[in-house]
Amino acid sequence: MRRTLLALSLALPVSQSLSAEEHSHASLDAHEHGVASLNLVVDGNLVSLELDSPAANLVGFEHQPSSDEDRATIARVKATLERADSLFSFTADAGCALQQVDLHSPLFEQHAPAEEHEHEHEHEHEHEHDDHHEHEHGEHADIEGRFDFACSAPDKLEALTLPLFNSFPALQRLQVQTITASGQHGALLTADNPSLPMD
Repeated sequence: MRRTLLALSLALPVSQSLSAEEHSHASLDAHEHGVASLNLVVDGNLVSLELDSPAANLVGFEHQPSSDEDRATIARVKATLERADSLFSFTADAGCALQQVDLHSPLFEQHAPAEEHEHEHEHEHEHEHDDHHEHEHGEHADIEGRFDFACSAPDKLEALTLPLFNSFPALQRLQVQTITASGQHGALLTADNPSLPMD
């Protein structure tokens, strides 16, 4: 009996981990508009948030900007994300302050260096170039961001609230995974339920 319980206790975290991984891949593969994922890790006084969202949720489109209006929208969204302390709100007593923002998206890299553009044309075979062209335009554009906060009193962290939903109304659901001192948890946040308990 003890061996069976031991086997179950060893197998359970693995199966949970696999199902979470499969769920994560299914979510990313589905690239569902209106839905994004957020990972939150509390490590000492550092709180790290990693957001992964289809670009359509944040800028309203996923194609490379083709007009000044598109470029202005992308610049505005990027500036909003860089002010992450207005998108993620922690318990005031925890004294959390934004330390660093790291953003990645094909839409943010529109002004790529000239040599990178030249590199694309090194493929002289027409077939290879066509494949590259299709691949480039067939992919969905995501926006990924990492936001690091330093908290002077992390033991007073009770909740995370997301004004993010107000800034980006096309974002309807956020699948959240948290790793804190109390363990690993999952939650689904929406504009109607934008707060995550953290105690």
